[in-house]
Amino acid sequence: MYVNDKTPHSKQLQQAYRQHIEPYSKYLQFAVTLTLKKVDIISVNRFENYGDEKFKFTAVLDDEKLESRIPYFTALLRHRLYGNMAKHKNKQDWATPLVIAVVEGRNTHKRTHLHFAVGNIPLAKFDTFSSIVESVWQRCDFAHREIVVKPITDANGWLRYITKEVGYANNDALDIVSSTIPPFIQQRICTESRLLAL
Repeated sequence: MYVNDKTPHSKQLQQAYRQHIEPYSKYLQFAVTLTLKKVDIISVNRFENYGDEKFKFTAVLDDEKLESRIPYFTALLRHRLYGNMAKHKNKQDWATPLVIAVVEGRNTHKRTHLHFAVGNIPLAKFDTFSSIVESVWQRCDFAHREIVVKPITDANGWLRYITKEVGYANNDALDIVSSTIPPFIQQRICTESRLLAL
């Protein structure tokens, strides 16, 4: 949704979004930007239960396809980072990455791209995280070659940057629904909030 930047509530809305995600800043480790193609050739199995024959067709990136990219990317990333641990009931509390997702360029002349603030990366995968993101992104439809992955040095600065369109160019830029928060991090933040309120 486009909002005129002269709206008096624009700054307040942006500040509210930033206040909502700021408690996660101390858990963030990587800043990720992934660019999407406007049109892609999609390849699917011709038959569901038989053979490897593929059917190809051209598809245009629309809102429905765009909205499905974040959960799909996050599911692939979770599997690459945690493997089968993410499926175990007693490990699901921590075996998932923290992912704060933002969609930019939807209502502007820029190419549509995704910004992520990512945390809860296993130490064993820290050095190879950039290549993991690249290989996971290549498996996604509409994945463009422009990929940037950098360690976060200023988490609040990155969160301010990725929410710059909220209240101005796109109120729906921050995708709260598709963002993932490991339960143990959510519990810590809730506990800290209660303690601060006392």
